[in-house]
Amino acid sequence: MRNGKGDPREGPDTGKSIVVIGGYGAVGSATAVTLGAWFPGRVVVAGRDLAKATELARSTKGALQATRVDVSDPTDVDRVLDDAAVVVMCVERANAAVAEACLRRGVHYVDISASDPVIEAITSLDSLALRHQATAVLSVGLAPGLTNLLAHHCVERLPSATTVDISLLLGLGGDHGVDSVRWIVEQFSRPEGRNGSDARPTRIRLAEWGTRTVHPFPFSDQYVISRSLQVWATTRICFDSAFVTSALFGLRATRFFTLMRRFRADSLLTAVLSRVRLGSDRFAVDVTASDARGGMVSSTVTGRDVCQATSMVTAHVARVLFTDPAPPGVLHIDRLLPAGSFIDELDKHLMTVEHT
Repeated sequence: MRNGKGDPREGPDTGKSIVVIGGYGAVGSATAVTLGAWFPGRVVVAGRDLAKATELARSTKGALQATRVDVSDPTDVDRVLDDAAVVVMCVERANAAVAEACLRRGVHYVDISASDPVIEAITSLDSLALRHQATAVLSVGLAPGLTNLLAHHCVERLPSATTVDISLLLGLGGDHGVDSVRWIVEQFSRPEGRNGSDARPTRIRLAEWGTRTVHPFPFSDQYVISRSLQVWATTRICFDSAFVTSALFGLRATRFFTLMRRFRADSLLTAVLSRVRLGSDRFAVDVTASDARGGMVSSTVTGRDVCQATSMVTAHVARVLFTDPAPPGVLHIDRLLPAGSFIDELDKHLMTVEHT
């Protein structure tokens, strides 16, 4: 594990760069701008739309560079890796192929994907990473990411824990990014619960929102936490509007989203929902660990702007890989960063943390 407290202005002496793929999206742009402030001139915004990448780079007055890359083209990916020390993947397209290309060349890799199949595919590259002394870090962002660190911290406080419940409240007034909204729409078309029927909605008190109903949702953190901490973990979600939460999960029960996907209307639905602004931009994450004897500990984080929070965690991980030696292999965030000290610093990023 790294403490991540080195001077962020210090980088390696190799002259190599950090490449942010999808770096002009909602999360990618915030990540790139943060990294560009730490390492001016050594961060590259990459994606299929060179005009968007160039526009963002120009707005930073030289802190960022721009390039075009099509992640479905291995030759294009290989070109981008020529001068890369770290690649940050902020889109969910050809993730495993890009990760493999990075690790084969000894380039560190960071992925913000929340999909368990993507996580599993990259995890299978562990031996490749070890062979080339490269590091891939998964479960990076808010959920997964911060949720994994909170779960690790809770289980450290309650070693006898057998279950971990993760509850996520998202404000509908913020910009979640088109890719994030598309991912949520896709998950609504899939069966509820981890195995289709085993997880159930539950009621939980979430900071100033009071007691809310949270519904099971297939974020990858629950699967990773179950495997790594040997507990039964479940992730649930709601939105700041109780009405919208009830409506969306009611439609899910009628298989509305499955039909939308079958008739190829999910892109239209994603576009509509991406423009909806019905609430605030605030979020809450609550993680509770429980044991068989009734013991229970919780950690709750509240803040504003999910994209900004996700990018903060992502940029921090990329900074550590760029400046410090890291253990080779495919790791999840809680194996790279010490949970307790990282959580203690969240107030510097305008987040509030409460432990019970």
